[in-house]
Amino acid sequence: MRGVRKRRKEKNKKNSLDMISPTSFYSSQDDKIKLNWFCYELALSIYDSMKDELAYRLRRKKISDEVLAEFCIYYTKAMKDEVLRQLSGEIEKVCISYEPVESFFPDIGDDMVNKMTDAISYAWDHMLSICEVCPNRCISEKDVFCTLFDEKHLFE
Repeated sequence: MRGVRKRRKEKNKKNSLDMISPTSFYSSQDDKIKLNWFCYELALSIYDSMKDELAYRLRRKKISDEVLAEFCIYYTKAMKDEVLRQLSGEIEKVCISYEPVESFFPDIGDDMVNKMTDAISYAWDHMLSICEVCPNRCISEKDVFCTLFDEKHLFE
């Protein structure tokens, strides 16, 4: 019986690729740049981190997978200016802010806001560790056209 429940649970579990689309990060051909691909990948990472760390708490707060995906896209877009400021040397480190969390989920409570920012921080650190070895160079070539947006086989 345990195996049946586990398979059913895995079947019903939606992963980040099911929930977040690259189309959320560009509105025209000119927006298909590596920085926006980085934002897409970061949104996926935040979603996965939240699902891994906070699944039970999210369900208790009645936050669906779809709403969580919307939030991850929203938060990543809110971080974009901060990332650009770091890349330009204006600031030393990106700050993981609680403000977009509270703005998106005004009644979620301080404890959950803290847990969510911890998960976002973990996702950010994880993403940067991947970037160190990734051949795409999304950060160092941030304004370059990103062909990954047009790779249909990646999203099927």
